[in-house]
Amino acid sequence: MKKLIGFTLRIKTPAAMIFSGLICLYVVAGFLYGAFFESEFVFAIPFIFILEAVGLSLLISILWGVFFTDEVIKKWRYFPRLILFSLSLLALLFICLLVFFAFHTNEAKLWLIVAGAFAAGVAGLSVICEIYFRVTGKRYTEILKEYKADIM
Repeated sequence: MKKLIGFTLRIKTPAAMIFSGLICLYVVAGFLYGAFFESEFVFAIPFIFILEAVGLSLLISILWGVFFTDEVIKKWRYFPRLILFSLSLLALLFICLLVFFAFHTNEAKLWLIVAGAFAAGVAGLSVICEIYFRVTGKRYTEILKEYKADIM
């Protein structure tokens, strides 16, 4: 029971951040979509979109917990985790896209824009983190070599 509570507490925070990001992205994308295609965007968020955002944010945070913590997958490098996470995120978004289109058709284009922008943002953030970790690792390796050279 303690492990389950600990796991849900680690899932709760990323899910809340992902949910708020999806809602903000929906409003911004809707405003821009309405401005570019000269259609009126109603700033009321449909209830079905909120349910979809809750489900999607929970699933993405579970994926994040599986691939980027050491509780499920132990002793893996970051890059294979990133590849598997990206592939599973694309599969999840594709499945959600197929399922969510069945619920509503008025916001289908907007949902596609939001899901694509979100996937691009997550992939971009993951690549930036990978580059940062590699640069930081190389810097620490050089400092360690200098330290070993000074000792000997």
